[in-house]
Amino acid sequence: MSERPLTVLAVNGESDPAETGSFIEMRNRGVDIKVLTWPGTFQHQMLEDAGVPTIPYVLRGKLSPEGIRVIRRELIRKRYDVLHMLDKRGTMNGLWASIGIDVHLVAYRGIIGNVSYFDPLSWFYLLNPRLERIICVCEAIRQYLLDLGVPGLRLRRDVPVTVHKGHDPDWYRPPFEDLGQFGIPDGTFVVACTARGVPRKGVPVLLEAINRLPPHLDIHFLLAGTAMDNPLHQRLVSENRYRDNIHLHGFLKRMPWIIPNCHVSVLPSLRREGLPRAIIEAMIGGAVPIVTDCGGSPDLVEEGRSGFVVPPGEWQPIRDRILELYNDRVLHARMSAAAKERIRTDFTVEKTAKETIAVYRELVDKDPIDRNKSSD
Repeated sequence: MSERPLTVLAVNGESDPAETGSFIEMRNRGVDIKVLTWPGTFQHQMLEDAGVPTIPYVLRGKLSPEGIRVIRRELIRKRYDVLHMLDKRGTMNGLWASIGIDVHLVAYRGIIGNVSYFDPLSWFYLLNPRLERIICVCEAIRQYLLDLGVPGLRLRRDVPVTVHKGHDPDWYRPPFEDLGQFGIPDGTFVVACTARGVPRKGVPVLLEAINRLPPHLDIHFLLAGTAMDNPLHQRLVSENRYRDNIHLHGFLKRMPWIIPNCHVSVLPSLRREGLPRAIIEAMIGGAVPIVTDCGGSPDLVEEGRSGFVVPPGEWQPIRDRILELYNDRVLHARMSAAAKERIRTDFTVEKTAKETIAVYRELVDKDPIDRNKSSD
């Protein structure tokens, strides 16, 4: 088996910390990787500081003639083993750019849904037969892709593979944010929810669970995320018995430094969940997660040890788990420690990089790139 350094071109939009960390770790492990990513972002600067070569470029559109030319020029300039495309724009443009070029094609999927054999656009994306691997962020996404279609018209079973995104707790070091800025008193029990304010996130179910709590408990609720403070949520809060204790906000950039001062983090998703970054950050901060049995959330949370997994769409289990943690602070402390350890041990950047490199290596060892062959 050849162990020469792998050459990888990664095409991405605005990398998140987990993706950026995995690129850096792969570079540290000897992978010759170059990343096309948005310029002027904090993550781009992290790559530059770590010595990872970049192509600062913003892909504008799912089919961008200029973007296709940028990717293709780089694939012709240097013989790459793998073109790893990490978002929809990157995948669709990368597939066009790589036509006629001998390079292994790897895509990424971080959410369930919106792929169909009856949707022509899907054939220019994840259903494109040229894709050799689709790295899925959780097992539920892999299974979803395998179940698509009808007998005789399905993905090959080796195409979707599961690689969890890893994090590093050191990314979220103190100082942490004081909850007093949100009107939350010191010493109170705090339940957080970080999510986009879209129907599939199930925030009304959480608000109903809050409304069904016994009155006059010393609990405050911090709900934040893009469109979290939409008119529906504002109305439901105004009708809630805990309305004076519910703090509704839009996106809070510093949420990873806010959550360590919260006791519980609830994600009441109804469907289509990936591997929720908000829950990973909450667990790193020691907030005990309550998640629904939806998508990749159960991959993160060990039921009854590092958090709770409840059925989607049901308010009563969420209410009961909040009460259980509120009433038993010894249990809360034990589960908080287990949540931190779960991420620190099982969802590391090192593990993500190692498993991703194994995906690359399998493809290259099975079908090596002919480096003497013309690219164009």
